Amino acid sequence: MDDAVADGADAIAEMIDLANDVTWRYLIDRSVLSASAALLLNRVYREGPMRLTALAEAEGASQSGMTQLVQRLERQGLLEKWSDPDDGRVSLVRLGEAGRQNWDARAAVRRQRIAELFPSVSPDDQVSLWLAAKVVVRILGQMQETAASQARVVADADVLHGELRSP
Repeated sequence: MDDAVADGADAIAEMIDLANDVTWRYLIDRSVLSASAALLLNRVYREGPMRLTALAEAEGASQSGMTQLVQRLERQGLLEKWSDPDDGRVSLVRLGEAGRQNWDARAAVRRQRIAELFPSVSPDDQVSLWLAAKVVVRILGQMQETAASQARVVADADVLHGELRSP
């Protein structure tokens, strides 16, 4: 990796680390949901309905652990299980109405807390941060799509290799 790419990767990693720290410590309401529950709701909100096995794999959790978490969030109305339209034998986990309301409320809290912190930044830096955010959101979206695509390729290869090894 050349020095410019390494420096860029370091700067981006530091920005993401700092953003995660500010988010988890100051911007989100941690009184209602555990971190794992919040991350699960985030994934289902952003990626849409998923199979329980896919959720467990994506979140790096055991299937039994994910089953327990999904059941707990289901009892709270945050998640729902629905029959997969492509395969009626399979259930998909999706955001319930209470989950959408929870997502909206948590987003409002984040925006409010950001607005409360904004005056501590100079007006010029506020504009700079707003402009940078517009660019970063677009670029991180592209990186997220690339990462998801690469993950699908790896998962497909794992399935293919598993099928080839089966008798």
